[in-house]
Amino acid sequence: MSDFRIASRYAKALFDRAVETSSLDVVKNDIDHLKVLVAESREFVLFIQSPLYKKSSKQDALKKLFASANELTINVFLLMAEKHRESMIPEMGVAFLRMYNNHNQIVEVTVESAVALDKKTIGDIETYVKAESNAKTIQLTQNINPSLIGGLTIEFGGKIYDNTVSNQLRKIKKELQLA
Repeated sequence: MSDFRIASRYAKALFDRAVETSSLDVVKNDIDHLKVLVAESREFVLFIQSPLYKKSSKQDALKKLFASANELTINVFLLMAEKHRESMIPEMGVAFLRMYNNHNQIVEVTVESAVALDKKTIGDIETYVKAESNAKTIQLTQNINPSLIGGLTIEFGGKIYDNTVSNQLRKIKKELQLA
């Protein structure tokens, strides 16, 4: 079984239990803390993935790092460590956030453009994404990439809308090569 499927099962169990106990938002905050920790601390990721450290050391570290976390969250982390699945904790967090977003009709959108976008353009993009995906809330991340020359790409829900000058130039070049 793939690591992501295993991590998704732990995430589903955590999600279902959080819904049952009405602690979904609290657990989501714990998972957000995990996401930040994974993004900012390469040492943490290496530590939980390393087979050189004992299970008890990893469990102690998880207890200390998530001392203020909800009991449900820490229990899942400790269970994963007990079952030698602690290296899947970051993937479990990703799967949990995906479930949380689906449950709350939140769509994550990544916009890449050559220059920073103004508020009106961002508002237009949010309106477009809400209409396309029936989302209640949009979480927009904007990336600046000068190599795009102009235009933008919008990525959400597994779809990519590419209206960049560099993409149009690639298409023209391909058409000229075929002719």
